Amino acid sequence: MRCLVGLDDTDSRYGNCTTHLGFQIISDLTDNGCRFSTYPRLVRLNPNIPFKTRGNAAVCLEFDTDDEEGAFAIAERAMRRLSDVSNGANSGLVFLDRPAPGEFRKLYTSAVSGVVSHRRVKDWLAGSSIRHVALGNGMGLVGAAASLGFSSGNDHTYELIAYRRQSSCGRPRLVEADTVKAMELATFPHTFNSYDPGTRRVLITPHGPDPVFLGIRADSPGVALAAFRMVRFDEPLAGHVIYLTNQCTDAHLGSELEMPMKAYSSGSLIGSVSGTEKGAGGHLYLDLVVGESVVRSAIYKPSANLQRAASMLEPGDEIRVFGGVRRATSKFPAVVNVEKIEVLSLSRVRRSVNPTCAKCGRTAKSEGSGKGFQCRKCGDKFAPSSRRVKEQTRALRPGIYLPSPGAQRHLTKPLIRYGRETHERNPLIRGWFAVGPSESSRAPARSQRSNPPRPQYPPIL
Repeated sequence: MRCLVGLDDTDSRYGNCTTHLGFQIISDLTDNGCRFSTYPRLVRLNPNIPFKTRGNAAVCLEFDTDDEEGAFAIAERAMRRLSDVSNGANSGLVFLDRPAPGEFRKLYTSAVSGVVSHRRVKDWLAGSSIRHVALGNGMGLVGAAASLGFSSGNDHTYELIAYRRQSSCGRPRLVEADTVKAMELATFPHTFNSYDPGTRRVLITPHGPDPVFLGIRADSPGVALAAFRMVRFDEPLAGHVIYLTNQCTDAHLGSELEMPMKAYSSGSLIGSVSGTEKGAGGHLYLDLVVGESVVRSAIYKPSANLQRAASMLEPGDEIRVFGGVRRATSKFPAVVNVEKIEVLSLSRVRRSVNPTCAKCGRTAKSEGSGKGFQCRKCGDKFAPSSRRVKEQTRALRPGIYLPSPGAQRHLTKPLIRYGRETHERNPLIRGWFAVGPSESSRAPARSQRSNPPRPQYPPIL
């Protein structure tokens, strides 16, 4: 019988991880005769929800079993054992012994870009006689149920996640940075956001006390596994699993933001730039005319590349901003926290400029208000009326602009994925799931700051 298990909200800022719980349940189910024929799914939900978990990720496992009661018991035991409820986790588990009905698809669409009441989900599950378990306040039931509505028919990518042994959690993750950089060069454009060349940062390793050692994102499971084997590190691991995921797809930005904007919703809107303003902390604010409304959008300093592009916008430019709505307060209106900008059209910018000296080609300098201009080299004078209007050449071009890789969210679609969307299911490959030390740990790592000779790898086609 085909069964599905949805899981969410099992971690806290002190540790644990929902994907690690998925890894453990896969191991337990496999040991008890359950069979996997599709990849487990890692489903990121709306990143703009203030009460989200650390990465706002839920997990869905799909498998065949001859003992559904036993499979449910295995999943429940593992969740109770590996959920950090004492530190604030509000875990949820949803179990189906049939294909997910359309209501789950609708729930996924709502949860990835909007706000969903966990109480309404809990009441719906109870009324539908769907087996579920809630710990804490049960908020995790939203993500657990929503994960069942995401399928491989959606645009998707893959992530290989390798896990640490419990004894290693809390220690620095030592990965040879040069092997990560070489891996990204060898696998481009089939892996994404593994290394940020601008900051020279390794992006595959998290920094918290959770059991994730590293995660490698790719457009196919075979590339993810091959890329993992290129990375050098010195730590015996608990194992790894390849997830099919909605990461790097912009799944949360597919709808238009409604006016008036709903707090915490994600999406996009088209407007005309009416002004820009630098704010405290180096953040940049845009005012957009949207219909008869003026919407303030914020581009934060850590976005780096995105803010540089936004700083070149001029009044009259037509753009589409993508992001999440920060709720209004008694002092401030709702603001769109911008994750991506698409420049649709550029206005013609004209500037009044000083006259140019015909002899030497230099720009004349003003001699004071109403006093005209003079060439500092030739001495020639020009009347106050000699200023002329000149159309400026714009450095900005129509197109899509994103934050630097290190500032992108899990769901952000990298530029290299445009036109390379994936909707076809890949079959399970040998090595998609493994328990025990990885063969990739065969070479010791000195540190992320080490600079060994760069290894040479053949390109992956």
